[in-house]
Amino acid sequence: MTAKILVFSGSSRPGSFNDRLAGLAARELQALGAEVTYINLGKFELPLVDATGFGNAPKAAHELRQLFDEHDGMFIASPEYNAGYAPALKNALDWATVAKPGAPATGLAGKVVALGGASPGAMGTYRGLTQLRTVLELGFGATLVPEMVAVGNAATAFSEDGKLADERTAGFFKTTLARLVSMSEKLKA
Repeated sequence: MTAKILVFSGSSRPGSFNDRLAGLAARELQALGAEVTYINLGKFELPLVDATGFGNAPKAAHELRQLFDEHDGMFIASPEYNAGYAPALKNALDWATVAKPGAPATGLAGKVVALGGASPGAMGTYRGLTQLRTVLELGFGATLVPEMVAVGNAATAFSEDGKLADERTAGFFKTTLARLVSMSEKLKA
């Protein structure tokens, strides 16, 4: 069975390193035979979520939740802000949680998620990804691909053709995406 994978970046800034990484992931996943939907969270107008969102989610939250429900797995490229993951990403995930009442509330329970991120720093987004991983597993019930792809020195990490310039990082990235597809297909079967 073909895995349906949703790909997005936690950054809505046009031309962001993480948007570039998400775009590359979408192309690589398609090459692996997955059915891919690539979205930009910036297109979803989501105010800050709070307790008033329960039963009162905006249309964009329902649209995002529907996308979560329609896919077997996800690749999320997250920027790192002060050693944490992007607030806009957390807000979007929280809105998807409250958009549809009932169990599973989050829309991520039973979904396979792979994480990546790109940053100008040497460590990439590793610190933020570890926090995001914990929230996705414990708070949202997602199944995480064991590997995480933290692309450091992002200003020079991408070649002119949009691929990762470092062979080792590129190989690790492809391995992570292949595992996302295989794990998603197994859960779907």
